[in-house]
Amino acid sequence: MFALEAKNINKTFMDGKNASPFHALKDINLEIHFGEFFVLMGPSGSGKSTLLRIFAGIEPAYTGERVLGAGLSQKDISFVFQQFALLPWLTVGENIELGLLERETSEEKRRERVWQELKIFGLEKFANHHPHELSGGMKQRVGIARALATDPKIIFMDEPFSELDSFTGDALRQELLDVWAERKVTIVMVSHNIHESVEMADRIAVLTKPPARVERIIQNHLPRPRNMRSEEVFRLDDELYQLIKP
Repeated sequence: MFALEAKNINKTFMDGKNASPFHALKDINLEIHFGEFFVLMGPSGSGKSTLLRIFAGIEPAYTGERVLGAGLSQKDISFVFQQFALLPWLTVGENIELGLLERETSEEKRRERVWQELKIFGLEKFANHHPHELSGGMKQRVGIARALATDPKIIFMDEPFSELDSFTGDALRQELLDVWAERKVTIVMVSHNIHESVEMADRIAVLTKPPARVERIIQNHLPRPRNMRSEEVFRLDDELYQLIKP
């Protein structure tokens, strides 16, 4: 049973100077299953982030069809941005609470949910801090906590670890995998990092250069938790590298 289906998605951008079209995506057909961790990869400029925004319903100008699974609506979707996208005038707690304000949720329930997410990501002591007082890793923890606070069924993530140092990224990836396993949420993530994708994904869709098509979908059956220094992991790393290399 699918959480999201893409049918013949095409996307064309128009150059404002000479009105020449740029064909970014061509005939994208994908089916993403409930509860899976799905990663989009491909060469730089292959339209991964554009496709992610179409999937998330925040990129309206395209042809084809994007279908949410049975019982899902736009309210069941959250998005985690690469550049954190925190509101600087709000505290950590207020940023996490932001998505809950649009829902018919009492103030008491909102505070309970915010505190729950603060505890999960080790942010309790920083609830009243502002984003400029946080490290990059802590900012992204806030971004992920905000996405989870609304209890989404699907989370879309646009290179959420690319701005972090390797140690912080490793820790936050594991925290996210723990939450994903516990809550059974569907995650669709764009990544440029091959090793990261092998660590996290159930399936990996590799896009071609523009106009981007789905070149291949790789099933990742490695058992969890994954030994990231195993021969099987390095073999899959190399398979992906051969597909994506310039």
